[in-house]
Amino acid sequence: MRALILICFALCLSGQEDLVANRERVRASLKKMQAKAKQKEDYLFQRRLTKRELMPDGSVKSETVSVLRRDPWEDQVVTRLIEKDGKALTAEEITKQEERLRRSVIEMRKTPMKPRFEEETWMDEMPDALEIHKGGMEEKFGRMAEVYWFRPQPGYKAKTMRAKAFEKIRGKVWVDQQDGEMTRLEVEIFDTISVGFGLLGKLEKGTNFEMERKKWEIGVWFEVWQRVRYDLRVMMVKSLRQEIETHWSNLSPRPPVKMIRSGS
Repeated sequence: MRALILICFALCLSGQEDLVANRERVRASLKKMQAKAKQKEDYLFQRRLTKRELMPDGSVKSETVSVLRRDPWEDQVVTRLIEKDGKALTAEEITKQEERLRRSVIEMRKTPMKPRFEEETWMDEMPDALEIHKGGMEEKFGRMAEVYWFRPQPGYKAKTMRAKAFEKIRGKVWVDQQDGEMTRLEVEIFDTISVGFGLLGKLEKGTNFEMERKKWEIGVWFEVWQRVRYDLRVMMVKSLRQEIETHWSNLSPRPPVKMIRSGS
C-alpha cells in the first residue's frame, strides 16, 4: 500500500512539473513573438486586408478589400494604399495620398510615437492566467510543432484589469519544435467580456481569433495570416459584427535609412 501511495504521489508531481514546463514553453514562445513585433519597423511587406460586415446570423452583409504596402520614406516608413476592391488608385487619389503621407512624415519627425509595446505588459500575464496542456505534435509549414490547449487557470487573480479577459478565453497554440516560435494561435471567448466596466461596451461570447506565423525565406519569423471575428456591443447602443482577415506577402528587410538634412 505504501509503495502504491508513493507511486501515485510521484505521478502527481510529474503531472505538476509537466504543467509548469508547458507554461514556460508557451511563455518563451510569447516573448519571442513580442520581441519580433518590436522589430517590425525593420521590414517591408504587403498586406491584403479584408473587412466584412456581418448580419446577426453571421452571414456577410458587405465586404471591402484593401491592399497596402509598407515603403521607406527617407528616415521613416509609410503605409500606402495601392488597391481597393480590386481597383488601383486613380492619379488624383495617388496625389492626395502622397500629400497626406508627406504631412504625416513631417509630424512623425516632430513628435515620435511612443512604442505601443510598452503599454502591453498585461500580455505577460497570459501564461500564468491559463492552465496549459500538451496535446501532441502537428506539422506546420513543413516543420514539426508542439500543440498545446489552454483554458483559464482556476483561482488565478489577474494583476491588471485587461488581464481579467484571460478568465474567459480558451484555445490552442502551436509552438515550433526547433525554434520555439509560436506558429499558430486559436483563441475563443466563451463568455462576455466587459470593456471599461461595461460602460464602453461588451465583447460578446463567440468572438474568436486565429493567427499563423512562419519562418520566411529570409530567415525571419513573421505573420502569414490572421483573422478576428467579433461581436461588440458599444455603450449598450450599437452592435458591431465584423470579420477582419489579413494576409502578408513580399516580406523583405528595410534598406539602410536615408539620412536627411537638418530642418527638412
